[in-house]
Amino acid sequence: MFITFEGIDGSGKSTQIARTEAWLRGRGYDVLVSREPGGSELGIAIAALLHDPRWSSMRPRTEFLLFSASRAQLVDELVRPHLARRNAIVILDRYDDSSTAYQGGGRKIGIEPVETVNRFATGGLVPDVTFVLDLDWDTSLQRLSREGGAPDRLEQNARTFFDRVREAYHTLCARHPKRMILLDASQPAEVVFGRIQRELEARL
Repeated sequence: MFITFEGIDGSGKSTQIARTEAWLRGRGYDVLVSREPGGSELGIAIAALLHDPRWSSMRPRTEFLLFSASRAQLVDELVRPHLARRNAIVILDRYDDSSTAYQGGGRKIGIEPVETVNRFATGGLVPDVTFVLDLDWDTSLQRLSREGGAPDRLEQNARTFFDRVREAYHTLCARHPKRMILLDASQPAEVVFGRIQRELEARL
C-alpha cells in the first residue's frame, strides 16, 4: 500500500505519520517512511535549493520543476523498489498533490497542467490513499511559532498564498473522493489518528 499525507506546515503531518508507522509496524508490515522534497540524496540537495531564502527570485515554473525532479528520483530510487517487496507499505510526507496545491493553486500555475507533469514525473504512480490534514493559516502560524526557527523560503509567503493552497486541497479532495480523505487537523491528535486508523483498516 502507498499512503501519502498532505497539508500545510503545522497541520500535524509528522505526528500522524509517526503514529501510523508505529501502528502498521505493530501489525507486521514492512514500512518505509520518506518525505518530499528529499528522501533520496539528490532530492535532499534539491530540497536545500527550494527552501533557501536566498532564492527569492525563483519563478513558479522553476520551483515546480525542481519539486518534480526530486519526486521522480524518489519514486524510482526508493518508492517503487520498496513497494515491490512482500508485505510492504510506503508512507510519504507530501507527494504530487503538494505540487498541485502549492504550485497549481498557490502559485496559480493551474491544477490541470501541474497534474499532467505530475503523471510524467511519477511514471503514473498514484497513492492508494491520501490524508489531507486541513488547517487554517492562523492556527498553523500559532503552532509553527511554538516550534521556533526562522521561516524558510516557502513559509515566507503571504497568507493569501496559503489560502489558495488550502482551497486547492479542497478542490482536489472533491475531484478524487475515493483516494483523498479530508481531515480536520484542528481536532486533538488522537481523534485525527482514530479516523486514519478506520480508513486504513477498511483498505487493508
